[in-house]
Amino acid sequence: MSDEGCLKIAEEAFQRISERFPSLVMKRTPSVPVELSVDIPAQPGLKYAVNLNLQNRDELHFSVGNFWLEWFPCTELSKVEAYIDAVSGFLAGRYRVLEYYRGNKCVKAELQAPSPGGGWETKGTSVHLRFPFPLRKQLKELINA
Repeated sequence: MSDEGCLKIAEEAFQRISERFPSLVMKRTPSVPVELSVDIPAQPGLKYAVNLNLQNRDELHFSVGNFWLEWFPCTELSKVEAYIDAVSGFLAGRYRVLEYYRGNKCVKAELQAPSPGGGWETKGTSVHLRFPFPLRKQLKELINA
C-alpha cells in the first residue's frame, strides 16, 4: 500500500478515537519527525499525556508514561481495531498501564485490560532494559479513572 494509503488509515483511526472522546483536546504535532503525530495532553478527563502516531510508514504507535507500543502493519484491519481498542480502553479508564521499576528506572510497562475471571490481562508490553538492576522492585499504576 502507498504511503498515502497508510496515512489515510492512521487519520481515520485517530478520527474514530477522537469521535469516541469528543471532550478531549487532541493536537496534531507536525514538528515531530514521523508521518503523523497527535498529542493528547493531560486535561480534565485525562490524567496522563498520550501520544498517537504513524511512523515507519505502516506502524501505529501509542505511548503513555513509560509505555510505548506499535501495531503493524496498519494495512491489516485487525491491527487497526486492536490499536483503537487499546487507546480507547486507556482513555476511557477501562485499561491501565502498569510500570515496573528497578530503583527509579522503569524497566517494563504493560497495557492491561480487566480479565473476565478477575484481575488484569496483559494486552501489550514495552521493555526498557537498564543495567545494573537494583534489587528493589516497585510498581506504578497509570489508569485514567
